[in-house]
Amino acid sequence: MATAQYETRTRTVEETVVILTLTEDEARALREVIGEATVSGMVYRVYEALSKPTSPEQPAPAAETFEYDGVTYDLGVRYTDKDNDPWYFVQFGNDVVGGGSAEIRDVDDGCSLDYVMSYRPLTKVTP
Repeated sequence: MATAQYETRTRTVEETVVILTLTEDEARALREVIGEATVSGMVYRVYEALSKPTSPEQPAPAAETFEYDGVTYDLGVRYTDKDNDPWYFVQFGNDVVGGGSAEIRDVDDGCSLDYVMSYRPLTKVTP
């Protein structure tokens, strides 16, 4: 029997881009030159970009992490141990990190960090 399912794949593509930095006066002058010409295609897209500049992108927020024995781990990310059992890390208070094999709801639900780390190596599970 045939089956089908959707799958999401991440592809990494490297491309070279050119970043042109202009003063407001230079941008205005270039808009005028392009706007006076009959243009299409890529040149028209440059004209549109000059006509409607966007604000800089905000950097992605840094992941919440902690370090144990020289290794950095992400909070809220699933890891598997040497037996392929799942583990999660959460932070309670300023610097107490609890671990567990299921969702951790409060400090009493978690295991001590030393206990969790006794099951190393831990491998981050990526979607």
